[in-house]
Amino acid sequence: MNFVNTKRRMPRLIVAALPAALALALSPAAFAQQAGTPAGGERCADASAGDPSCKAGDAQQLDTVEVRGVRGSIASAITLKQNSLQITDSIVAEDIGKLPDNSVAAALQRVTGVQVARGAGEVGTVLVRGLPDVVTTINGRNVFTTTGRSMALADIPADLLQRVDVYKTSGADNIEGGIGGLIDVRLRRPFDFDDDWTLAGSARAIYSRNSGEADPNGSLTANRIWNTDAGKFGVMASVSYQSQRYQESNTFDGIYTLKDNPLGTGDQIYIPDTIGSIYTLGDRDRRSANLTFQWAPNENTELYFENFYVGYRNDNQVNFWIPLPTLVNSGNVVSLTTKPGTNVAQSITARDLFTLTSNQAYANSSDTYQSAIGGSWQGERIKLSTDLAYTYSKADNRNFILDTAFIAPLMTMSFDNGGASNAVVTNYDGSAFDVNDSSKYWLHQYYDGWSRQVGKDWSWKGDANIRVDAGPLTFIDVGFRASRREAENVAADTGGRTNISGTTVFVDDFDGLASLTPSNFLNGNRNTSTNQWMVADRGYLLANAAAIRAAMGYDPADPAANPTLYFNDKEDTYAAYLQGRYSLHIGDMPLDGAIGLRAVKLDSKLAGTQVVDGVQSPVNIDKSNDQFLPSFSANLGIRDDLLLRLSYGKSITRPSFANLNPQLTLFQPTATVAANGSGGNPDLDPVKSENIDLSLEWYFQPSSLLSLAAFHRSIDGYIQTYASDETIDGVTYSVSRPRNTGHGTLKGVEVAYTQFYDFLPGWLSGFGTQLNATFIDAATQSPTGEMQDLVNVSKRAYNAVLIYQKGAFSSRLAYNWRSKYALSYTASGDQPQSIYVAPVDSLDFAMSYDLDSSMTISVEATNLLDTVTRNYFGNQSLFPRDVGVMERTFSVGLRFRF
Repeated sequence: MNFVNTKRRMPRLIVAALPAALALALSPAAFAQQAGTPAGGERCADASAGDPSCKAGDAQQLDTVEVRGVRGSIASAITLKQNSLQITDSIVAEDIGKLPDNSVAAALQRVTGVQVARGAGEVGTVLVRGLPDVVTTINGRNVFTTTGRSMALADIPADLLQRVDVYKTSGADNIEGGIGGLIDVRLRRPFDFDDDWTLAGSARAIYSRNSGEADPNGSLTANRIWNTDAGKFGVMASVSYQSQRYQESNTFDGIYTLKDNPLGTGDQIYIPDTIGSIYTLGDRDRRSANLTFQWAPNENTELYFENFYVGYRNDNQVNFWIPLPTLVNSGNVVSLTTKPGTNVAQSITARDLFTLTSNQAYANSSDTYQSAIGGSWQGERIKLSTDLAYTYSKADNRNFILDTAFIAPLMTMSFDNGGASNAVVTNYDGSAFDVNDSSKYWLHQYYDGWSRQVGKDWSWKGDANIRVDAGPLTFIDVGFRASRREAENVAADTGGRTNISGTTVFVDDFDGLASLTPSNFLNGNRNTSTNQWMVADRGYLLANAAAIRAAMGYDPADPAANPTLYFNDKEDTYAAYLQGRYSLHIGDMPLDGAIGLRAVKLDSKLAGTQVVDGVQSPVNIDKSNDQFLPSFSANLGIRDDLLLRLSYGKSITRPSFANLNPQLTLFQPTATVAANGSGGNPDLDPVKSENIDLSLEWYFQPSSLLSLAAFHRSIDGYIQTYASDETIDGVTYSVSRPRNTGHGTLKGVEVAYTQFYDFLPGWLSGFGTQLNATFIDAATQSPTGEMQDLVNVSKRAYNAVLIYQKGAFSSRLAYNWRSKYALSYTASGDQPQSIYVAPVDSLDFAMSYDLDSSMTISVEATNLLDTVTRNYFGNQSLFPRDVGVMERTFSVGLRFRF
């Protein structure tokens, strides 16, 4: 297929079809009004939000046998998907405090079309259909961390959730801001419980294999419901605590420089500037709480008051071992080998080589609070709802990095030992050299920094769902949302500061500064010679930074805030939408869907600092932006169990507040350096996407699904950072800043299959499987006009889950694989500038047993394959970069409910 031509035609065809579809939907003479829709009622625009087309709870009620546990979770998710007006996928908690995985981000990796990246002992980055640009909401309200546009899904506690909905298409009633979609986290509310009194909780111990530590995790939920003459009252309080001490390690090759062969042979050799090893260690905990009140004074009215808190703490460090092959020259080289048939160095042996170790010490914390009050009233043909919310989020981050140095008498460095680098240090006579001996080290340089971020948001929305039953037009949805958002960043960063005291400062000059790294590097999976080394102690660095500053000749006080890192941005957003839902028949086939438009106005005030040759001046910019986002969906019931969906819409992603920072730093030209500068870009436009989706879903038996989906995104204005000439006050500068680039496309196909094998005899009838695959082709225009694959997007991703549930026993074995993907295109050096991550997989296991109707024990394990991760510069065989081993965890737990 000629995709270029198809790309140009498809949006036009859809746009051309919209008037015809609208006329079709609104013409009572053309088709009979639909008498019924899937799952026994009107399809739900948002069942959980109280859409009048869905009676309370309908979206989770199965019209088949009652099921529990992992099977009940999957069955409920399938029913939600079938009843949704949009193309969605959901994850439903198996029980109070039990999502299928231990975090929202980890659970989402099982969803068709979702790709994730792991690091620091957990699942971190989440992409929906290849895009990280998603809106995160809690109970339908936008939520974020400090100056970010969204909240890290790993920060949202799985213990408190009812379910997670992934919206892959957008309706007019969805909050704008994510070209990748929307992820809505649904917390439990008091009226979700049937009993007057409910007490539920969990306790778990997680053992991290690499760190060798076990950590407690737990949650507790208490719910009380009263039925009184004044109506129904409910109050629910939930708390959760999650902690983990983690450890990961990897080798690295730095950028390669094409240099004259130090052996003096006249040829040039690619030699990495640095190589070495890294330990990443941390002690991370998340604490959260949810306090919710509900009151239904009558059967038509409901009021609520919700309060949610999540806190994050991470005391972590990164320990580096850094040999410097770039310092090898004709005066200290002993030997050099190249990879056969190439001019890429394989190994070098050198004398008297300056070598570094480093500890990057961090103390990071954040606290996010959200309170909301609202309610709804259900009339005979109309439902009115409103919600007022306030969000406050703050973060304090501290870092101190100290590089320590020694001279290696004789060092042999290998740059590709099965993809991993290695360095062996000996004395001149070949005897062992002790890299753990702190007396050999001195202080070389330090980096010092801190930051404080604050985010605030007031938001209000009002919605009306009106049943009209005017021919095929069944509902009109109308609503308005207003928000005032503020994001502020204050930070300091000294950059590297070498010793200017005039004397050598030794590590042993400070009592307690020296420490040793762990010794189980790569868990023994690779033949590395330096598995442990001396580094500065993390606790000492953060507690005694003043002493180190003074000893190296600097002011002992904490560094002052850097004005170029400061920004204060304020945004006022006003959004209104109008959406019509229709329901009709084409012959015997029911057709329903929605046609809508969302109009958004954004007024911004951006404040930062401009620095020209050291002279500071404030910068204040006001800007405004209007967007009109149409949407269309059609859902055709080919048979009772076969559903065809078509969706079209436009969506946007707003630039990050950091990218919008109006700060600008300029340097006048000199005799040797051209005029240059760097800054943010307050003129950035939102990234725009035109979206087409098609999905065929076969619900061939209860709790089972076979689906095929295709999607196309036409993206304009993707944001990349690069340098371009700008004329300012008559001087032309080469200014590096984030900029909107050209056109890009993303297209793909998803296949999903879920089934439980009830037809098998006896105990075999407890088996089930979930299989899905995603194929994506995504590219965007680079600053030079070339087409490049989108970063972080794998072309292929697979999930395979084997499930068993019979009686009191259930288990799940889940495998995940994704193909290679681009990490960056901006590496410096003479090797290829692209960095790719090699294919990566993971295998996780979970098992539980119901001791009785109120207590369940569980055992879980992650990373059973002990996955080795790799990335490389352009060509894996020539220019390897990193080889690492991820954390593996085992846990045992108890859940209860009374």
